[in-house]
Amino acid sequence: MYKIAIVDDDKNWCFAVKSFFNKSFEVTLFEQFPYSLHELVDYDLLIVDYSISSTKNHKINIHSIVEIIRFLKTNFINYPLLVITSDFIDKNNVNDIVKERSIGLEADAFFAKDAGLEKLLQETVHLLTSKKQKIFERSNQLIHAIKPLYTMAVVDDDRHWCFAIERFFKSEFEVYTFPTASDFLKQSFDFDLVIVDYSIPHLSCEDYMDSPELIRYLKSLRYPPLVVLVSGYVSKSDSALGKNICPEADAFLPKDAGLDELLRKLKDLLTCKR
Repeated sequence: MYKIAIVDDDKNWCFAVKSFFNKSFEVTLFEQFPYSLHELVDYDLLIVDYSISSTKNHKINIHSIVEIIRFLKTNFINYPLLVITSDFIDKNNVNDIVKERSIGLEADAFFAKDAGLEKLLQETVHLLTSKKQKIFERSNQLIHAIKPLYTMAVVDDDRHWCFAIERFFKSEFEVYTFPTASDFLKQSFDFDLVIVDYSIPHLSCEDYMDSPELIRYLKSLRYPPLVVLVSGYVSKSDSALGKNICPEADAFLPKDAGLDELLRKLKDLLTCKR
């Protein structure tokens, strides 16, 4: 069953759409954009109200719906289809508004709410039916741009450790480092692997997410990366104890096991995933 997300602060509209669509789709409601846009990538199609914008709690410095659409399409290969809805535009002049504001170049469809739920359902089914063909065409366009290296994120505030990983793994991985979970979530980029330090720091100016919580979040995604939890506080002689810290992680490794052992572990995980 296709998964659809509705991002709209009109509770009555959301309830009506969900009730009407429930037999055909799995529908989730958002009154505002979630903290991380990773959550939206889990869906096949988004229905977003044009007047909604990112809230003051949103950590990505983008505000308009057009910017958010561009962000999703730029940072994700498997981005969802996007339908913009509005109750300020009459169904008879939708095309004129779309051309005037260049919205049609960004979204897959623009829909006036007064056209009715039956019409919205027809539009949604049409878009989803053609989605596989669009993905195939997009894959052909991107095939020459695919990088041979795996992408890796390191969430750790130890600059020396991060520098060592970047230098040691540069021939095997494309490495990006982030000092906090918040910085990592701002990136909203697809990674093959994520290495998470157990003691990631807490900055008072941001919403805090500890390492087990971050790992559980990553593993809840539709296309979760491989995740390795590391720690400098657990010795390699106590690695069995470390495995109980976060069972959701694909592997645990004490930092004193060394980079050679870490590389071997990552290669084993990638081999099993194929």
